[in-house]
Amino acid sequence: MLKRIARFLTPFALLTASVFFVPTGGGYAGRTPARSLRSLFLPRFAMATPAPSYSARIEKTQYRGWNVYKLTNGLVSLYIAPDIGGRAIQLQLGDQEFFFVNGDLAGKVLPESENNLKSGWANYGGDKMWPGPEGWMNDQEWPSIPYYILDGSRYQAQVLKETPEEVAVRVTSPADPRSGVQFARTFHVYAGTTRVKVEQLMRNISRRDIRWGLWHLIQNDAADARDPSRPNPDLYMYIPLNPRSQYPNGYYNPYGDARHPSYEVLHGGRMLRVHYLYRVGKAAADSNAGWYAVVNGQKNIGLVESFTYFPDREYPDGASVETWNDGPGTISRGPFDQVLPEDPKKTPYFLESEVLSPYAALQPGEEYEFTVYWSPTRMPNPLRGAPSSAGTISELFSAEAEAGQVHLRGVFGVFVPGTLEADFFSVMGEDLGHVTLQAVDPREVAKLDKTVALPSGAFRVNVLVRDADGENRGFLGNVILDRNYPNRPATPQP
Repeated sequence: MLKRIARFLTPFALLTASVFFVPTGGGYAGRTPARSLRSLFLPRFAMATPAPSYSARIEKTQYRGWNVYKLTNGLVSLYIAPDIGGRAIQLQLGDQEFFFVNGDLAGKVLPESENNLKSGWANYGGDKMWPGPEGWMNDQEWPSIPYYILDGSRYQAQVLKETPEEVAVRVTSPADPRSGVQFARTFHVYAGTTRVKVEQLMRNISRRDIRWGLWHLIQNDAADARDPSRPNPDLYMYIPLNPRSQYPNGYYNPYGDARHPSYEVLHGGRMLRVHYLYRVGKAAADSNAGWYAVVNGQKNIGLVESFTYFPDREYPDGASVETWNDGPGTISRGPFDQVLPEDPKKTPYFLESEVLSPYAALQPGEEYEFTVYWSPTRMPNPLRGAPSSAGTISELFSAEAEAGQVHLRGVFGVFVPGTLEADFFSVMGEDLGHVTLQAVDPREVAKLDKTVALPSGAFRVNVLVRDADGENRGFLGNVILDRNYPNRPATPQP
């Protein structure tokens, strides 16, 4: 049987790869591949010798009373809780936490008798993976939570790698006869970077054919950082919209009011900005950019999740990215209505950011893998433009030349510690010199406001991040200095 590639390096990963391959052929007109091929080449950051102070390590410890594996490198810490559905219960950048954690359930591991339709859903928080699509009309739809086997049961855990360059833990679910699936998720933390890799695998453990997508969710903490009894007024999700979307507005609302004030399309239809409000709502987009971002303006933290988009494949819900406002209200679930009370104990403050894989049609014993990447950083609102392998942009890079000097400005979030560097080039591309501007660290917002000497004959200047090994980790802006030429951003600016 011919096995096709089910996963490639994401566009985000290609920016950091030293070599890569390109898929050939048209669509995926047959069955879904049985097992996705692993990339032949790893991103450069995984191959370069890391700065010793940011080496990867792993330990067994506790987080909020749960037994966890802590994967850390001194920049980021990821807490994996096998006993409560194999989830990443928390992601930290320095001392800043990203995920919602249900304080009422902290440290508890509830049995199925206390986590079911009658007793209610035990929503621990963190991240999770479910089959998609959700629905209640037939056996090709997953009946949603509470669903103990995949969402609340004990997963088996295994340490797969433990070196100073990389640590990895795999968690594996029990077999679920109803859906026919078994999940395995492998979390990787690397030295010297905030970037986390999450390999997500679905295996058909039944004796029948199955067809599901992988539905990955993160519950982002949406409580006010100063007063947790209130919702955060400065929490946003940014979803780049598909210019060839099948939806007139680039997205649609599966649940809730289509006029929900949380959802705003900006910049000529190129970006959906979701402002968390404590009011139930859901939006879904057939985004083809391969990333989204969530930015908490109160904490000045941002999380970019990146993935591969497959334009010729069918997706559950017709969407690759979805978002859910947890809040009060009544929504139609098709055969029934769901009422969410205006009570933060029962309807907590969180914003769900969700990525779906294409459908995978699997015969008995076959597997499908879909990988996502998390890149946390410190950054303020708003997000400007697409993230690069170096980081994010909150204020666009600018350069004003006068009297033999140039004033450089910009506000960024970075994914690796190192230095900001400005490179100057002539109109013919000749390298005129490099200027080290300042040290940068993912745990601090990078604010550039500096005047440097302007090399003679400089036509353009860029700004990039160099890591501790002197490697170029990516670009954060480019400006044409000759005023006779318009500045064209290297990446679309929403």
